This record gives sequence, C-alpha cells and structure tokens, in this order.
Amino acid sequence: MNYRSPVLLDTVSIASSGTKVVDIDLLDKISRITVLVDLLNENYIPTGHPVAALKTIEIIDGSKVIHSLSGFQSQALSYYSNGKMDHNELNYENNGYCRAAVTINFGRYLWDELYALDPTKFRNLQLRIVHNKALGGCLPVAGDLRVLADLFDEKVITPVGYFAAKEVFSYTPVQASTEYITLPTDHPIRLLIPMNSNDNEEPDIQFETIKIDEDDGKHVIFDGKCIDLIRMEANVRDRFTEYMSGRVGTGGEEFYLSACKDIMFGINGSSGTAGYFHGAWSGGSLRSIKGSATVEFGGSVSGRCPHGAVPFFFGKAADPDDWWDVGRIGKARIQLTPRATAGGGCDGNKTNDVIIQTAVNY
Repeated sequence: MNYRSPVLLDTVSIASSGTKVVDIDLLDKISRITVLVDLLNENYIPTGHPVAALKTIEIIDGSKVIHSLSGFQSQALSYYSNGKMDHNELNYENNGYCRAAVTINFGRYLWDELYALDPTKFRNLQLRIVHNKALGGCLPVAGDLRVLADLFDEKVITPVGYFAAKEVFSYTPVQASTEYITLPTDHPIRLLIPMNSNDNEEPDIQFETIKIDEDDGKHVIFDGKCIDLIRMEANVRDRFTEYMSGRVGTGGEEFYLSACKDIMFGINGSSGTAGYFHGAWSGGSLRSIKGSATVEFGGSVSGRCPHGAVPFFFGKAADPDDWWDVGRIGKARIQLTPRATAGGGCDGNKTNDVIIQTAVNY
C-alpha cells in the first residue's frame, strides 16, 4: 500500500484534566495527524464548544516547536489551509456525545509529497495534548481522546520540509488602540491569521482594521478593513455547515458554535412539542435560541470565520514561490485596530491572538 492511517494513540479516558504525551517514534513520513475528542454530556446546559476540551496541542522535539496552538486555533488553521471544516458534532443534549476533530496538516493538502513531517529528522518527537473535558459539551461526565496519523507507507517520497504553526502574539484589545505586532522572520509565512477569542463579538469589531507591512511601513502589503478580507475570502471559500442539537425553553439558551460571522440556523423540533425557534442577536459564536415551549431540536447551522479567525494568504497557497519570504527583509509586522464606536466598540474581556503557518525546510 502507498498509504496507511494507523492509530497513534488508542482511545484513552480524559475523566480528569491533564496532559497526554505521545511519542512519535515512527519511520514513515507523516502527512496529517488527527486528534479526536468525545464528551458525554450530563446536562442540557452548554458549557462550551467541544474543541475547548483540547486546551493546547503541541508537537515538539525538545525545545524545537513544530506545532503549538489551542484546539480552537488548530481547527481554524485547518479550515483555511484545507478549505474544509474539521468535523464537529455540536450535540448539546443530555446523555449525548459532543464531539470534535482537529487535523494538523504538514503539507499543502493530504498526501502532499513536497511537504510532510519526517520523524527521522528529529531526536525526540512528541505530541503533547493538554485537555480538560469540563470546558466543552454540557457538563460532561466522561470524555475520550484518541489520535490517528496518515502516513506514507510503501510510497517513497523526499519532502523538502514541513508546515509548522504557532501563536506569535496574544493581547487584550482596547478601543481605539492599535496593537503593533512584530512577526518572526526565520521561515517563510504561508498563512497569517488574526483571531478573536471573544465568543460575544465578531472579528471585524475586535480588530476592525488590519495593516500588514515590511520594514516599518516601507512596503505595505495590506491596509484595510477586516470586513473586506472576510468578503474577499467568501469568494474563495463558501460558508461551512455543521450539525447541532439541544433543548430550549421560553427563557432561551445559549449555544456555542464554530462559525463567528454570517450565521444561519436551519433547525426543527424533535421532541414532539411544538416550539417556535428564535435566534436572538447576540454576536459572535455564542448564540441564544428561544422556543415557545420546552422542546428538543436538531438541525444545521452555517456561517463563516471559524472561532473568530480571519485569514491572509500571500498569493497562491499552493505555490511556495508566492509565500511571504520574510527572511529577505528586516522586519515583518501586522497592526490590528479595534472598533472604537461608543456602545458598539470592541469587547476587552478576552484576547485577540495572531497565529502563523510557516514552511520549514529540512
């Protein structure tokens, strides 16, 4: 066989919060790693998005960092890198499983022969997952974790490098205050993503304007509104759709979604009790739904900007010659400025984060 997809970590319980370390002692080159988490709900009241249970996902070799992002950040990066959303089952029902998948991609696409992770190039390659089941689902009573890997088996390839990803900056936004963020210049940047971790606001409020430049503004790559980037991205990637279920009453309930912009619901009652559903405007990925009676429901929810992320690509994402070659310049920078309108400005309760995906050569 040219390829195989073995289990890297068989199903383990995550009943208690902690860190799971997996030694990646493989000889075959890795195209993708997938982390799967299942949470068994014990209530109808949502605690958080299921991917919140994956606090940090790291792939390291001693002090060398290949991947270091939260579950939210890893999912957002995967979406923009692949054009498809990782699988989430937003099941917010008692005794149901709330699930999330997170894929870590080492190439431009699955089975990319030019970019893949070669474990033999490292001394002590490890996957480290910091988990806490209490952060996702509906007060989950139990949780499981497992990991799969997509490997090149009998197919011989000679990759030139792999994709790395990390958070480079995190800060709390202040109205009308521009944040100047210096980016690392050690490897070409394929993808630059500012993210809004505040589930009560949309990204174009938390960072209304974005400027990307070189050498303190001598060369400006982008200088405009966040909403314009979102609109341009809509012409490249369509909105994504996920399944969601839960229970609502006349008082309403708040549900954690993946989408953070242009959200649309398509839900129907499933418990036999008539109910009128109303998705009250609440901004961001945390949305309130009400019914005329207590009723269980199921259906679809669609939108854009997973987990508050907005991408900036440097030309064609599949062409290494197009990526931002920051090694040839003195300084690479992104500037983020939040909305400052009184009563409608940014929310300073949570952070804005900046993540990058880089191409690292062997």
